[in-house]
Amino acid sequence: MRLTRYATPLFYIFFTFNVLAQSPADSSRTLREVTVYASRLSQPLSQTGRAVTVISGASVARYPVNSLDDLLRCLPALEVQSRGSFGAQADVSLRGSTFTQVLFLLDGMRLNDPLTGHFGAYLPITPAEIEQIEIIRGAGAALYGPDAVGGVINIVTKTFAATTRHAEAELTSTTMRGEYNLWHTNTGGFLATNRLRLGGGLLLNTTDGQPRPTPSTQRSEANLKTYSLSAAYDLTDRLSVAARASLDRRDYNAQYFYTNSPLDQARETTNRDWYQGQVRYQANEHARTEAQVSASRGTDYYVFNPDPKFIPSDHLTHYTNVLLSHQQQFSERVRATVGGQADRRAVVSNDRGIHAKWHYAAFGVVALTPSAGLALTGGLRLDHDQSYGTELVPQLNASQQLGEVLTVRGAIGRAIRAPDFTELYNNNGHVGTVSSNSNVGNAGLQAERTMNYEVGADYRSLPGLTAKATYFLRRGNNQIDYVPTPGAQVIEASGLANLNPAATYRFAQNLFEVTTQGLETELTYAHQFTTKTRFDGSVGYTYVHVRNAENIASQYLANIARHVVAGTVSLTSNRVNGSLSGLWKQRDGSAVAAIARTQATEYVVFNARLEVALLPQRLWLTGQAQNLFDEQYSDLLGAQMPGRWLMGGVRLALRC
Repeated sequence: MRLTRYATPLFYIFFTFNVLAQSPADSSRTLREVTVYASRLSQPLSQTGRAVTVISGASVARYPVNSLDDLLRCLPALEVQSRGSFGAQADVSLRGSTFTQVLFLLDGMRLNDPLTGHFGAYLPITPAEIEQIEIIRGAGAALYGPDAVGGVINIVTKTFAATTRHAEAELTSTTMRGEYNLWHTNTGGFLATNRLRLGGGLLLNTTDGQPRPTPSTQRSEANLKTYSLSAAYDLTDRLSVAARASLDRRDYNAQYFYTNSPLDQARETTNRDWYQGQVRYQANEHARTEAQVSASRGTDYYVFNPDPKFIPSDHLTHYTNVLLSHQQQFSERVRATVGGQADRRAVVSNDRGIHAKWHYAAFGVVALTPSAGLALTGGLRLDHDQSYGTELVPQLNASQQLGEVLTVRGAIGRAIRAPDFTELYNNNGHVGTVSSNSNVGNAGLQAERTMNYEVGADYRSLPGLTAKATYFLRRGNNQIDYVPTPGAQVIEASGLANLNPAATYRFAQNLFEVTTQGLETELTYAHQFTTKTRFDGSVGYTYVHVRNAENIASQYLANIARHVVAGTVSLTSNRVNGSLSGLWKQRDGSAVAAIARTQATEYVVFNARLEVALLPQRLWLTGQAQNLFDEQYSDLLGAQMPGRWLMGGVRLALRC
């Protein structure tokens, strides 16, 4: 009854799409061909041979969310496992992957923090700078390197994108005040002249937080701030340079984020400084050479309990990445990209020690269109990493357009993921005896290796309406996960002297084999009723089944939902705008008596936003409700997510 009561509106959205699709459409309206920059080839979406979702930067303002982390929860065919308020921390899973198997890119440069995959969605960018967000599902290691197992999320910005822009200027700002002393600000701007492109902004969410359920006496307070500034300049008609500086600052209550101990009163403070530069030489319309460099500095200060006997964890990470690439179009049927990459990841930690690892790679990708409607893309990467040695990583994608409305596609590829510093060294340098049930790193871990297969189809029956379906299969060896293990066995395997042989620890191990398969579907519809009235909607269903050969109780795998439905609809007009997003998730339930927590087998959450124009197309009065029906839920046991949260304010959009 509970599922029917809450899920019915979401499924109603699905049927609404079908009804709208039957209504008369403006046949003269054609959708532009979307370019996917993360392909390394700037390919048209229809030729990638992959299941890809592209979200335009202009559409981000229509979602009833307060952060980019929260935005991902609304999108079809991915799963977000959130902790805390307004994107304080969020793990992303694609196709049943662990959160460490999803690669984040900013204008093609790797964002994943080398310390832990939990910081993957700490995106050093503000919404005003976004050209589009690209979600490429399935293996991508041949093009992007390690970690691209479940998929890739690439954020393309207006300043760095290889697009021709006309003179324009815009200023956007949303400011809202809400319950529990919430302040939300999303303010930014973009300016383009004949040679200069300039963008930047501020994204801020601060709150005293809602009270956590008994027996906790704490609140889910958070102080989250992101600042970003970017610029690009055309030195000549062929040569351009671009640069970005971003700061991400987060301070939040982290109780039960990582442990189920009744002593957990955790607080965490993280900082990330991100710097990025690019030089692009466009020899002609068929040849482009780029040199990119990025450098990040991150700090993480974690206090498990304020009692002086508990020593805080203090980490400093550095990540430097250099990428060189050349793209060449030889003819209408052949284009290719070759390149090389080098990066260095390093950590200085009172808990994990001092470590540094290098990674080098050379890659090439070729796209062929040998006949009408047929597109083939092959990639090959030679990787050398201090964690796993030298590996050859291939990828092959294919798509065939059948008539005007149907495209079938398939892909096969290999992927690798190296263990991060937390999986390798967590608690290895801990002073005193490590508490029972703690995660313990394993310096002997090997890299994960997977083979990935997929087949799917895209169907476009009417203008603006697209249906996608994909079956995927992933077979992995050496899957890394934390497995409950007797202390004596952990001591024997690791040689660590700070463990209690009578205790039980979650010890990082390579599982023998993991098989993941499933089905993902996505339906999107956009319709321009008049010049001032537009409908946009998307809904997706994902089914995932994960099995490990040894039937080992796995911490990571247990968190993956078997069924996920996510969708968003929005209606924009001259006077009133409205949007509704919904999420239904079903997974294994569990309970931990020590903290009096139960993780429900399913939950449904809706967010809603309503805007009334004070000045049409310029200024709106905005009201928003997060968790509209006050669902009590958590994605990870103990990390209770917020109940209903009401807020209101104004949104400004000035463009010329």
